[in-house]
Amino acid sequence: MTQTTPRRAARLALLAAALIGGSLPAAAADGIQFDWHGVAEVTGVRATNAPHGSGDGWNAYGGYALTGNGTVTTDSGLSYGLSATIGSGDYEKSQDRVGNNADLTVNEAYLHVTSAWGRIRLGDEDGAAKRAVDLLPLLAGGQVDGFWNHTAGAAPYWSHLGRDSDDATKILYETPRVMGLRAGVSYAWKRQSLLEDIKKPSAIAPERDLWEFGLNYQGDWQAFSYELAAGYVRGDAGTVGIHDTESLKLAGLLLYGGFSAGIVWTDDGKSGQPVGISSSRGYTLTGGYENGPYGLSVWRQASERGQVEDYEAYGMGLSWRFYKQTSVGFDLVRYDADRLPGFGVSAKGWTGALTLQTRI
Repeated sequence: MTQTTPRRAARLALLAAALIGGSLPAAAADGIQFDWHGVAEVTGVRATNAPHGSGDGWNAYGGYALTGNGTVTTDSGLSYGLSATIGSGDYEKSQDRVGNNADLTVNEAYLHVTSAWGRIRLGDEDGAAKRAVDLLPLLAGGQVDGFWNHTAGAAPYWSHLGRDSDDATKILYETPRVMGLRAGVSYAWKRQSLLEDIKKPSAIAPERDLWEFGLNYQGDWQAFSYELAAGYVRGDAGTVGIHDTESLKLAGLLLYGGFSAGIVWTDDGKSGQPVGISSSRGYTLTGGYENGPYGLSVWRQASERGQVEDYEAYGMGLSWRFYKQTSVGFDLVRYDADRLPGFGVSAKGWTGALTLQTRI
């Protein structure tokens, strides 16, 4: 008898879902719907301690994304279709934050099937843990990972959502939300994407057998709304001298009127690090207020990557939506990165960023 490995099981599930979608006759469709949306940003940044030859501290950046989704709904209520995004990189928060890569990429292209039993997504998509804990409200100003961190030395090694499978090709299943709770599980047989380069040039082989598990709960108490989440990621490094991935994530969000407060905490352990590097962990705190077209956000981020880097940053963002879905935002950020030699140059300074963002 042939043993069914996790990788083989995922491929069989991918094939099964494709057959399900392909076997549904068009005549049984109650309707075919296509929708799309886009976002574009341009940002000017001023940094106080930029290195020589970098524009005397002045720089400008741009990013864009266009997402299209085609869905067929059958008479029985089953829906299936294809979603794809082209643009300049990763988008976090359910594809709502524009990326900042220089090259045009196809990002998060996947087939999806949704029924009363939940939904399956097959393709290049965020994993279950990342989708569960990605809670932080977004403004044109006040982004914890905006273009300001392109200043040399300003960005941390650590992502505020921790280590995960990124947009590796995977199968994802999420349950319906029942009494406020939604659960998810995803599996990527290799940390590689069919469409984009999520693994930069490296002599280290990509991780394999990446499992993600996520729980997300939404509830209300009197005038408050809240969201709680947990995620767990495990993967096989497959390379001698590199630690396997094992990451735990916890997150919470509290809403009251136009006010919000949130926290994301992650402990990546020694995930993906060479032997001899200690654990990585960190947290991000945010607070915000929105009143009609106006918004204010404050945040603090702190992390440590073993003895390699101690990082701290805090910032404030202002946002004004002055025309339909067009906003202008201002960020002021203080960062302090203390790094060992060989892992980048230690840096400390202020950055200010002025951002114009439009959505369609």
